[in-house]
Amino acid sequence: FFHLSHCPCKSRSQSLTMSNKSPPNIAIIAISNGTQSGQPNPVNALSAHVRQYLQKSLATSLSDPKVTAIVLIGRPDGKGVFSAGADIKEFSGSDDESSTGGVTTSDPDGIPTLNDLAHLIEKSPKPIIAALTGATLGGGMELALAAQYRVADESLKYGLPEVKIGLIPGAGGTQRLPRLCGVRHALDVIVRGRINGTASEGLKFGFLDGVASEDEGILEVALRWASWASTLSPEKLDSRRLCLKTVPNDEEGMDNSDLCDFALQSVPPKDMGGESVHATIEAIRASFELSSFQKGMEAEKNIFNDLLYHSLAGRAYRHIFFAERSSSSGRQLSKMKSAPSVVGSQLKKGKGAIGVIGAGTMGRGIAISFLRAGFGPVTLVDVNPKGLDAGIKYIQTTIHGEVKKGRIPGSKAKGILNHVKSSSDISYLADCDLVVEAVFENLKVKKEIFTKLNNLVVKKDALLLSNTSSLDVDVIASSLSPERRQYCAGMHFFSPAHIMKLVEVVRGQATSGATLEIICAVTKRIKKVPVVVGNCDGFVGNRMMHPYTSESALLLADYGGKGGLTIADVDNALGRNGHGMAIGPFLVSDIAGNDIGYNIRREKGLLSDHRTGQVGPNRKNGMRYTELADEMVEKWGRVGQKAQKGWYNYDPNVGNGRKALPSPEMEELIIKHSMNSPHKGTKLSKDEIIHRVLFPLVNEGFKILEEGIALDPSDIDIIYLYGYGWPAFKGGPMFWADNYIGLTKLLNELEKFHEMCPGSDYFRPSELLKRCVDLGVGVQEYYKKGYAASGATTPQSKL
Repeated sequence: FFHLSHCPCKSRSQSLTMSNKSPPNIAIIAISNGTQSGQPNPVNALSAHVRQYLQKSLATSLSDPKVTAIVLIGRPDGKGVFSAGADIKEFSGSDDESSTGGVTTSDPDGIPTLNDLAHLIEKSPKPIIAALTGATLGGGMELALAAQYRVADESLKYGLPEVKIGLIPGAGGTQRLPRLCGVRHALDVIVRGRINGTASEGLKFGFLDGVASEDEGILEVALRWASWASTLSPEKLDSRRLCLKTVPNDEEGMDNSDLCDFALQSVPPKDMGGESVHATIEAIRASFELSSFQKGMEAEKNIFNDLLYHSLAGRAYRHIFFAERSSSSGRQLSKMKSAPSVVGSQLKKGKGAIGVIGAGTMGRGIAISFLRAGFGPVTLVDVNPKGLDAGIKYIQTTIHGEVKKGRIPGSKAKGILNHVKSSSDISYLADCDLVVEAVFENLKVKKEIFTKLNNLVVKKDALLLSNTSSLDVDVIASSLSPERRQYCAGMHFFSPAHIMKLVEVVRGQATSGATLEIICAVTKRIKKVPVVVGNCDGFVGNRMMHPYTSESALLLADYGGKGGLTIADVDNALGRNGHGMAIGPFLVSDIAGNDIGYNIRREKGLLSDHRTGQVGPNRKNGMRYTELADEMVEKWGRVGQKAQKGWYNYDPNVGNGRKALPSPEMEELIIKHSMNSPHKGTKLSKDEIIHRVLFPLVNEGFKILEEGIALDPSDIDIIYLYGYGWPAFKGGPMFWADNYIGLTKLLNELEKFHEMCPGSDYFRPSELLKRCVDLGVGVQEYYKKGYAASGATTPQSKL
């Protein structure tokens, strides 16, 4: 038991006696006891019911003359979490911000706010000891800050992550933490939205007064502190009330104001999603610039409410929070009954033999994802021995690199690498529980692989999955025997697969609900976000990318040439300093490989025969098309970064060969392909570029919803957030259309573009979009109000 000098150390025998039966003069209040019957609350969220319970329990203990001290703990047994904070469901969702989630504004029914509870705890004439275990986050940490003493065990993870949902701590976190631990630590915890503060860190910075040793439970430690604190004088207790303290000077000698100024230099601008981050610094600054704690609290409340009611970016962050938790992976599967399956049960527990076919970029990334999560053995198969060796070396290098970065302990890494197997013979996958095929996008090759798997995989309920990004899952499944097809689906990872969080789970006609449930459970096991989608060309993400990438290239063919639109203009308009995408479309294509899009267009019969000039059989008469992207690959070999030339040039001596440099060759090629355009040599504004490229992408999202390929607009938003680098502060394409653009404007602009460019069908407005405009509702509201379920415009879901 580590302790500060002001708490006398007790013998272990005394503390053990104390833990067997708590002293009658010490009240123990467990947050979990306030949970409403029949309402699971595993994280001890501070809902209205819990807050009422805490207020009543505190009032009872404070009025009882026999009680001399109070212990506030997460659960009576001292296990699990203290509290993960406010019940965010009380924030009224992402559209109607009528509630403050019980943080700052008093409820007309007399339900206490978190601020009410914090003030009650802080002003208590009897010492209150917060016994902290597990997640102690947000409002949970703010209640702990209000207590006179705080002790914890090694399971503690503390933090104030409100900035990640577009808010600031609203129950005193920005005022009490600087007073307790200094401005430097407060900035680190609050501005970064940290959730990983440890017990040792808390002890170091003064957040904690004591930490339990390995042979001592948190409750007995808390009871010891409570017994000791009950003997303290009122003056001593007053010295523990943070509301009576001032913010200390920085231990390293920097001025507190300079610390805040320095923090501002490393945060995003307000108009690029940084509103809440700037607001946290403003609130922390109030803790030492304003003349009293009360004035600081008033400033915090005003800032919190201003963000809650007026920040569109904050609404976007909260929309994402809710969307991820209610995505189709949960919403759809909750309606399905799972058939018992031995393989499925094992996989859900994180156990089972995994096979990955293809040792290229995708295959090796998929293998790493399963290995990290503890699955094994993981067998990588590739018919190319050199490619297989390269894949295994990449896996080994990546795991060793994560050990050096402290992400994986060395002992765990050894076990992970022991689970790696490899072979050029697909028969080595015979005993697998789950196989992911990750070869290149060729339907014939994929069907041949699944025919082999059908004959060699022993377990009849083994999952046979394809990582295809666009091909028909039903055609792939047709290679399997009828009884196996229920276990076949798409499991579409995004590159690099061991880094990107998204997995599109593609349901085929024969895919069972149980199979989808298992895939979603496995996806979460490997720390990724599953979204169930229907089967069509490109599914959701890549289908919506088609108009995005096509229109980007067509803009160059229409407006490029001397003095006109450039590759960099388009990337800058859509990239981090423009719309906010992680990177622009042309740089994305160079990184992924321009040959991928070229091969897809060839498979679709769109390319011209370079020998005869004959146009591809599926390029319809009047179809708007440019051969710019085809020629750069076919004639000039500009396939991207791997060839040091694509839409941009790349120099291995500049930025490790990844910095995009202007290409004179591409400039000449654009001049050639824009030569006959009446708009050649014309510049477009950033907004014009954004509208021309992103409006058809959103329109495709509406068509996907019409067809039942996606179940809800928020599923599309999650796919674009985690799979395509959509800026979180704009909430996803469908949220952006509803809230940043407005559906009436979107419809009017699409109609104008379609009239200008009738050869681009992606400008033809969706019927669902028209109906939303007619009804005067946003697309998210359309689904929330049940218009979609009525079947007015939406055919039967394909999910």
